[in-house]
Amino acid sequence: MQELQPRMRAGDQDRQRVVEQLGKHFGEGRLTLEEFDERVVRAHASMYLDELPPLTADLPRDPEPRRRPTRSPVRASSGVLVLLIAMLLAWSLVSAVVYGAPPLFALFLLFLFLRHRRWSRRW
Repeated sequence: MQELQPRMRAGDQDRQRVVEQLGKHFGEGRLTLEEFDERVVRAHASMYLDELPPLTADLPRDPEPRRRPTRSPVRASSGVLVLLIAMLLAWSLVSAVVYGAPPLFALFLLFLFLRHRRWSRRW
């Protein structure tokens, strides 16, 4: 428990937290049944906060959870993206000229560009 002021009264939640820790350690085999029962009875009988830490003082503390390092999302640089779009646009136009097929990719890009302009004006 954190820095406790002596003679502060313990609440049910404080007692329950200690009993849960004792139950975890009992389940892991660190306490015998008699020790567990004695400590649980003492935890429920405790009236002040400074009576609770001695019940778990000889047991190992829970390890602090490891924090994952935050990393920024990986984004392709805008230059590479522009180059890729330009290559696809050129390929679409060349295929339209050579094979007579409609430049679908160019029309799709035009649609996205016009749609983006329309929505960006609302904000």
